[in-house]
Amino acid sequence: MIDEAHPLKAGGITIWTEGDVLLLKYSAWYYGFLGTKRVPRSNITSVSWKEPGDWLAGFMVLDILGERPPSPHASPNVQNQNRLQYERVDRDKFAALRDWIEAGRENKSDQAPASPSVADEIAKLGKLREQGLLTDEEFTAQKAKLLG
Repeated sequence: MIDEAHPLKAGGITIWTEGDVLLLKYSAWYYGFLGTKRVPRSNITSVSWKEPGDWLAGFMVLDILGERPPSPHASPNVQNQNRLQYERVDRDKFAALRDWIEAGRENKSDQAPASPSVADEIAKLGKLREQGLLTDEEFTAQKAKLLG
């Protein structure tokens, strides 16, 4: 979609894609030594979008699965590292990026959730038995049902 030769620029962040991976390369000047972040499109859980106005830039904020929040003592730039700010002239390019991310999220939600394995179910039953919520006989009976 957006290759490294023609990336998007967003306030000290260079953005491009490789297959289904979004890459965010942070400028050392603004963000210290964050380096380059590789985010699989399926790990982006939500995208917040703000249109640019006459006087203000637009932005989109990415929520990324499993990413811990930065330290409250970090610089404001580091705290807002997933906020991609853009100017009005770049609106269509960032809208295309947003649509690309959303399309990947829609494909992910179309997939049926994976059913737990028999081993996972037996492990859950074992925990219930350890907690005293199942007797040994109930555990054995349920385990026999699962193993068929």
